[in-house]
Amino acid sequence: MRVSKSAARAVVSVSAGNGAAAVRRGRPRSVPAKSPARGARAAKDAAAPVHSTERIVEAAVQLFATRGYASSTLEEVAAKAGFTKGAVYYYFKSKERLLLDVLSAIEQRSIDATIEAVRRDGGTPSAQLVNFVRHQTRWAARHPKDLAVVVLLSMETANTKSKVRTRMLGMYAKISGLLEEIIDAGKRSGEFCTDQETKDTALYLQAVHDGNMMIWYRSGTDPDIGRKLTRATFSGFLHAVKGVAE
Repeated sequence: MRVSKSAARAVVSVSAGNGAAAVRRGRPRSVPAKSPARGARAAKDAAAPVHSTERIVEAAVQLFATRGYASSTLEEVAAKAGFTKGAVYYYFKSKERLLLDVLSAIEQRSIDATIEAVRRDGGTPSAQLVNFVRHQTRWAARHPKDLAVVVLLSMETANTKSKVRTRMLGMYAKISGLLEEIIDAGKRSGEFCTDQETKDTALYLQAVHDGNMMIWYRSGTDPDIGRKLTRATFSGFLHAVKGVAE
């Protein structure tokens, strides 16, 4: 059987094409490398929501500290942070959700940071109480608006059963827990007197601490008054747990 030249050329062409396809199938596909510019943009986009929420939270702290939570609106928070009201709703969904995030930020840099520092530094129970006062004083000096928010919310949410009130009580419970832990350690070591219930002593210490903080804030955060109140707090704490003046 004779094969025409045109048919032969067609067979060769098909075979060559199949071979090239096979080679292409066996060869791994090259993946274009990401350019540095694209990588930088991706990192910036990933960080943008975090940066945005932080700006909104800090704007809310400033506003709630001066106006109170109930008297502040999301429009005002958005304007102070440089966002639209829609952007605030996008990140937080509601005013209450924003407030809970505000409390989380305050709790982290106030209570959690103090607990971490006291446990990390250790020392005698007396030294731990002094350290507690020192770190709380530093927090208030660096973030006086945090203190104002806590004080105002304590009054605004009193006698309510809201999520915010529950969160506030949880924050106070953390402080009480730390103070009770230190007092019990002092009793076991014989450093502190044992004639009073631990919870009662912790409640008294917290009252002294909160009262002096409020007096300082009411003074306009006067540094000199702050130093005097800090010394008074040191003395009051140690007198309460030891039963003697320090």
